[in-house]
Amino acid sequence: MKRFYSVLEIVPSILLLIMAFLTTLSAITRYAFSWPIPDEYEISRLLLSVVICWGMALAFRHHDHIQLDIYWGALSARGKRVLTRIGSGISMILVAGVALALASKTVDTHAAGLLTVDLNLPVWGFYAAAWAGILAAFFILLGQFLMPEKMLSSDETDTSN
Repeated sequence: MKRFYSVLEIVPSILLLIMAFLTTLSAITRYAFSWPIPDEYEISRLLLSVVICWGMALAFRHHDHIQLDIYWGALSARGKRVLTRIGSGISMILVAGVALALASKTVDTHAAGLLTVDLNLPVWGFYAAAWAGILAAFFILLGQFLMPEKMLSSDETDTSN
């Protein structure tokens, strides 16, 4: 499980770094040499969608999403488990809907053969990477729903927070 969490943190970090590097390099080449990097805007936009989807999984993993701490702090351990299960269940249903919609969009984009304008990169690969991030969020929520006490205790002993 630790390997899964490591990948969950490394993937969006590297993609965000690539996106920032690509944007900076494109700005430099555009103004210094009047030559923008081909498809820079489109690739950055697609990478941003991937980073957001993987970031959602990270937010669910670290419980860094919007929550009402004032109520959480007043609950007993049993109350926290129940509230975690309710919140995870609702979030899991919503994320499952997004995962299904994104899977459908990925398949449709692959079937259509959609490519970027300049470099002719297949767009479906970016969609599939975003879908993988949403699937990671779904499985994290599934774990929180099925075993809230284990997920809560692992977060408290996790030293990476």
